[in-house]
Amino acid sequence: MGYGKIGFGCWQLGGEQTLNGMQNGWRVGPEAQRIKLIEDAIASGIDVFDTAQAYGDGVSETLLGTAVSRSGQRDNLLIVTKLSRLNAAAPDEINWQTFLSCLDDSRGRLQMDAIDVVLLHGPPPALLSDKIRSLFERAQEEGYIGSYGVSPRSWEELQHAADIGFGSYLQWNYSALERRCDEPFLSRLHQRGQKFIGRSTLFRGLITETFFREGPACRFHDARDQLPQALLAEIHEKISVLRPVAQTLDLTLSEFAIAAALMNEVSLCSLVGISKPDHLTSIIKVRNLPQFKLDEIRSALEAL
Repeated sequence: MGYGKIGFGCWQLGGEQTLNGMQNGWRVGPEAQRIKLIEDAIASGIDVFDTAQAYGDGVSETLLGTAVSRSGQRDNLLIVTKLSRLNAAAPDEINWQTFLSCLDDSRGRLQMDAIDVVLLHGPPPALLSDKIRSLFERAQEEGYIGSYGVSPRSWEELQHAADIGFGSYLQWNYSALERRCDEPFLSRLHQRGQKFIGRSTLFRGLITETFFREGPACRFHDARDQLPQALLAEIHEKISVLRPVAQTLDLTLSEFAIAAALMNEVSLCSLVGISKPDHLTSIIKVRNLPQFKLDEIRSALEAL
C-alpha cells in the first residue's frame, strides 16, 4: 500500500534522558499527552511512525505501542523501529537467541507480533555482515518482521549499506539543508528495490523560528545543546536566507522545511519529530499547500 509523504518521528516522545553524562533527550509533556498526540496524528492521516529502542530507553516504543493499539488502525500503519541495543554486543557474540531477545524487547513494548520494518541503528560497520543479514532473514521467514535495513550514522556508511544491498530500507538525513540523497541517488536505490526514509527534516531541530530569533547562543535544554558552535553558526546563516521566502509564503521556517521534504518524490517519506499539537497542525497545513507555493519553495531550494 502507499503511505503519506510525512512520517511521525518519535525520538522526542522518549522524553528526557542522558547518555554518557550528557543530555540526549527532550523536554516533553506527560505520557498521556504524548499518547494522545500519536492518536491525533493517526486520526489526521499520518500513517508512518518511526521509533527506536534508544529513544527514552524504550519509552518511545511503549507509548507508540499503546497509541497504535488503542487506535484500532494497526493494519493501516507502517511501524518502523531500530535495534539500538545490538550495537553494544561484539558481532561474534550475536546469535539467533541474542538477536531474537533484542527483537522481542521491541515487539513487547510495541505490542506487536510482527514489526513492519526493523533497522540497525547507527551500527558499527562490522554488523553489516552476512551473519547479521541471515538473522534478519530468519526473522522475516518466521513472521517477526516484515522488512529490514539500516539507519547509518554517516554518508559513507549509507553508501556502503546501499552498495552491499543490506535489506530493503535505508534511512538517512534529508532536509532543505541536507540534500546529498538527491534524485539520482534515490533513483538508484529504487532500481535496486530499496526504499528510502528521510530523517532530520528540520536539520536536527534547527530549522525553527526559535533558533532563528535566538541564534547560535540559543540554549535548547535538550539533545541539541551537544551540537558544535560552528555548525550552529553555519545553519543560522542558511536559515536566515530562507526565512524571507518562508514569510512571503505565510510559512514558519519549520513549515517551509516540511514542505521542502515533500519535494523528495522518490523517497517513501520524510520524518518530522512531533512533540506538541502545534507540530501536527503545521504538518496538516503543509499537506494542503497549493501548487504555486510548492513551486516557489522548489525555486528557493534550487537557489541555495
